[in-house]
Amino acid sequence: MSGRPRRAPKRSKKYDDEVDDFSDDGSDVPLSDSDSEDRKPRKKAAAARGKKSVEAFTTDEGWSFEPPSIFYKEYGDAQPADKIAAFDLDGTLVNTKSGAMFAKDDLDWKWYNKSAPEKIQAYADEGYKIVVFTNQGTIKSAVKGKAAEKVLSRIDSIMEELGVPVQVFACTMDDHYRKPERGMWDFFVSRFNGGVAPDHSKSFFVGDAAGRTADFADTDKGFADNVGIGFRTPEDEFGHADGGKKTAAKKGGGDVEVAVPENEALVQVFEELSAKAFEFSKSDPKAKFKGIALKKAGKALAEFPNQITLANLKEVSGLPGVGKGSIAKVKEFLETGTVAELSGVDDLAGVGKAAPQIADPGKDMAMNFM
Repeated sequence: MSGRPRRAPKRSKKYDDEVDDFSDDGSDVPLSDSDSEDRKPRKKAAAARGKKSVEAFTTDEGWSFEPPSIFYKEYGDAQPADKIAAFDLDGTLVNTKSGAMFAKDDLDWKWYNKSAPEKIQAYADEGYKIVVFTNQGTIKSAVKGKAAEKVLSRIDSIMEELGVPVQVFACTMDDHYRKPERGMWDFFVSRFNGGVAPDHSKSFFVGDAAGRTADFADTDKGFADNVGIGFRTPEDEFGHADGGKKTAAKKGGGDVEVAVPENEALVQVFEELSAKAFEFSKSDPKAKFKGIALKKAGKALAEFPNQITLANLKEVSGLPGVGKGSIAKVKEFLETGTVAELSGVDDLAGVGKAAPQIADPGKDMAMNFM
């Protein structure tokens, strides 16, 4: 195909009578951008037609995928009901057994505490339908990839041990199905509750992203509010977690002192990335330097005096030891709640969408900066 630009058609008397977008001197150049702007949607439409989309499918393990972004599966015979006991997954029903923020494999999980499965069984015995709604942003559009296989296998392991009839819905992308939006709830009600309308006054949702001081988002509370059902935290429902979550470790012991509680999850990510790099240094000496750099960046993030958001990434990039690679990871975590290198658990936040202090103008500024 020639690289020369397409020229406008030659003028004719008939063309002059019908079109006035061209100059009177016989030039082929439009007087305004209207002609080129009119062509843009057609170009986009052509590109869209050429883009491959994933169709609905079912895995050998019984998971079904509904485009563009929902995996769903039923365990046991979950009967329709007007009372819905709905739950988030990670940080609510389970935590990681390893103590890491992100699961290392499909068996890296433990119950939030021993009362969690007992309470769920009790709700099932009382006639509640048990439903899990979870954001799984590590999968993104790679719904047939390794991350998807790992996440779904881990959920299978959890639900099979639970042994209660339950339906699970997992959103993989940042769209209208992702909490705090109510899309997953509407999908469930319209197709998977036997035509029974839930009684909102008798239904509730339990989740750990509640907008509290130490929380990095209010995604779960926002979901319950958007649906119009009651909201409870895991502490309200089950009590305190067994063992709690792992905190960032100082060299030589103790905990890293994080200046702002809202940054603790991000600092933890850098600690785990650093630990992973040091682990690989046994076979790759260069990984040791990456581990040192990540640890230094994590320390700088821990000392930052304000909550780190997409709006202040430029300021964060000026911290000692925080280079372009570190900023890319910070941005990934703020936008998705996860880091691809540490994939495998419930998308922790949707911070860029759920946190009220992160406005669209700030996000635009961050995008321009990157």
